[in-house]
Amino acid sequence: MRIVTSLLSCLMALAGCNEKPSVTTIHHSSANGVDTLFSKTTVREGVARFECFASESGQCHYLVYTEHCPAPAPGKNPAPCTRTTLENFALAPGKTHEIRGLPTRYRECVAQQQVGGSCPS
Repeated sequence: MRIVTSLLSCLMALAGCNEKPSVTTIHHSSANGVDTLFSKTTVREGVARFECFASESGQCHYLVYTEHCPAPAPGKNPAPCTRTTLENFALAPGKTHEIRGLPTRYRECVAQQQVGGSCPS
């Protein structure tokens, strides 16, 4: 059976039936064995898909942003980074949200409560 499965996988790959590369990020926290936050983000072919599975508050709150941190001058303290919010949204468990065309170096954070201008530590 393993040989048949391997052969079918090879044939499907040759026919172009393989999935495109993707990056997946999981945010998960729990207390006393209960999920307090469980979220997944998958980026594939320039499309970011945000999925909320569980949140103690009833919603997963997302902040999607870019950050520019200038290089510090020699012997000087680094200048503060500037953050540009791209999207700020909330999802109920079981819901998804897609964003197309995000810059390659975007950042995200997700929390149980609304995320303002800064991400929780």
